Amino acid sequence: MGARHSRLAAALAAAWEAEVISARRMTALAERVPEPRARARLMVLAAFCRAHASRLLARLAALGRGPLPVPSEDFEVGEDLALELRREGVFARTAATRYESTAEMARQHADLSSAWVCELNRTEEQDRSRELLALAEGTFPVLEAIAAPAEP
Repeated sequence: MGARHSRLAAALAAAWEAEVISARRMTALAERVPEPRARARLMVLAAFCRAHASRLLARLAALGRGPLPVPSEDFEVGEDLALELRREGVFARTAATRYESTAEMARQHADLSSAWVCELNRTEEQDRSRELLALAEGTFPVLEAIAAPAEP
């Protein structure tokens, strides 16, 4: 594997690690949400992150890379749920941008399977970002209970 493919593999590995951490953060956020539909939606978003990580790991294996070290489980989730949802939403938007550049790198390497995985993950990260930001602002129609302060 040449230096250019090593760069692609490194980008895929970094994306894999970010997805594993996001899945854990989404699960931790879901566990703090009292409203069942909102909790379920956050668990679905966590499952999307796990699916992204799985696709990336499959591509890394096809490139002859792996296994990867599992990221540390040490991460902080603050008390302000809306702020944490906003942070994760912004992170998802950033991840979508990174997937776009990684897909382009994969196309330059004639690795169309990796490019396809990155494009799929990119569109799902864009959707995840919109949902999380809407949840944080309380504008997601079904799940407004997340951002609303608890009644005394």
